[in-house]
Amino acid sequence: MRFLAITKLGLARRGLHTSPIARVPLLITPKEYQDLPKRTTLPLDVSWHMPNSTRSAVAEFLSGPRIPNSKRFDLDEVAELDLDKNPLSLTHMLPKPERFVEECRKLGLRNDDHVVLYDTIGIFSSPRALYTFKAFGHENVSVLDGGLPRYIEEGYEVETGDVKPTLKESQYKLPKSWKEDWVRSYEQVVSNSEKPTSDPSSELLLDHRPLPRFTGEAPEPRPGLSSGHIPNSLPLPFPQYLNAANDKIPYSSYKSIEELQEVFEKALGGREKLEKYIEEQRGVVLSCGSGMTAAIGWLANELIREKKGRGLRTALYDESWTGYALRKESKIVKGNA
Repeated sequence: MRFLAITKLGLARRGLHTSPIARVPLLITPKEYQDLPKRTTLPLDVSWHMPNSTRSAVAEFLSGPRIPNSKRFDLDEVAELDLDKNPLSLTHMLPKPERFVEECRKLGLRNDDHVVLYDTIGIFSSPRALYTFKAFGHENVSVLDGGLPRYIEEGYEVETGDVKPTLKESQYKLPKSWKEDWVRSYEQVVSNSEKPTSDPSSELLLDHRPLPRFTGEAPEPRPGLSSGHIPNSLPLPFPQYLNAANDKIPYSSYKSIEELQEVFEKALGGREKLEKYIEEQRGVVLSCGSGMTAAIGWLANELIREKKGRGLRTALYDESWTGYALRKESKIVKGNA
């Protein structure tokens, strides 16, 4: 499948306005990636591993294998590190627009380039990178479904050894505005948690951590951090959106649109409730351990919206459980929702 719509030639053939910015699919396969024009496509490795993992995303990228001509976009380095904005020194917090632009320029990225994001698990950290690019107005961006493992499994060329340097920084432009309403702060989440769920102004918080951490039965990966959940939140463990890796398929990938919709229906209490949330555009806040896997749920909803033309109105609690539970004043609930 060749995405003619993302090139000026393709737009011209369809008789459409040849704007330099054109929407591309949110999710593409390795075959679809191969069909993209290389001159205007930039693959970015956005791999990230849990703090207790023995894997190093940076070392793996530098040694390879990796997709040819790819660059590294490190979600922990391109993050909000200002203590005034990030007093708990949390990782991969959404950066200032200026920091995002600075990194895009270093990578040689142009505003109309098609960015293809991939990770080395399949679907894990790439949705968070997509959320970041979209939040700052870069529309030509897709996630590689199945990531690098699927790309290799399907027999496509990889490179190893030294990474080719960026020969020239770009003139990537600062966005005129960014989607601040896609983010929820600690104060907003606390205020919302104090409202009864029957209050039409309240937002529903979906927690994407494994269920035993939500109930408080299992410990958090961060030593000394309490497990449990935010009052009035519901569990939706992120693996429910995915086809898991197994002995035959070495990567995770997104389930079908119909299956993703069923995941949201089950989490919200049925199709009728899901439809009500969509119709009323009542807010749904997505949370997880540190703000990484909640974006898997965010992209799942955007895939439904892309296919069906409608979806939930979502935002991410950027600090997520780590930021919430680190604060001694936070109310923590144990047990089932």
